[in-house]
Amino acid sequence: MLNLSLFSTEELLALSAQDLEKNELAIALEKLKYLDDQGVVSDELDSMLGSVYAKLQLFAEASERYSALLERAPSRLHERFQLGMVYREMGEIDKALEKWDEVLESDAQYPPVLFHKALLLLSEDDEKEAEHLLKLLADSAEPDNYYAERGRELVTELNLADSSMEDASIDNVH
Repeated sequence: MLNLSLFSTEELLALSAQDLEKNELAIALEKLKYLDDQGVVSDELDSMLGSVYAKLQLFAEASERYSALLERAPSRLHERFQLGMVYREMGEIDKALEKWDEVLESDAQYPPVLFHKALLLLSEDDEKEAEHLLKLLADSAEPDNYYAERGRELVTELNLADSSMEDASIDNVH
């Protein structure tokens, strides 16, 4: 165990970021909670704590951290998107959509929001709006963007499902 008091805030945040990259959540959380206990107020601290809590499925804690950060720094789109993801996991669909719409107000082509909002709308049987978002994603994101690739796969799956339903209805006619 490290003597965390030997390190500066910046060093502990940097070490925590490396721990998170290696998915060493407990090690990162120890450093982050130490900083929190020391009264450190930092956007990066709240962002990382929100991320760790979300990965640990401690969604109320994740929501608190992301919300605190966004009160100080409302322009942080990634964390606003993540807060929407947390709300989705909590089953608070309206709040998730609200946060994602706030992101889209700032950046109408934000790939993670376009993809996840489309998925959510598909689950709620709003296929038309979901397809619109997936088309916007395909048209606006770089071709090798992770979300654009997943969006194209999803459109292909939807088209296959539609064509198999059409085939089934044609078969029923004969």
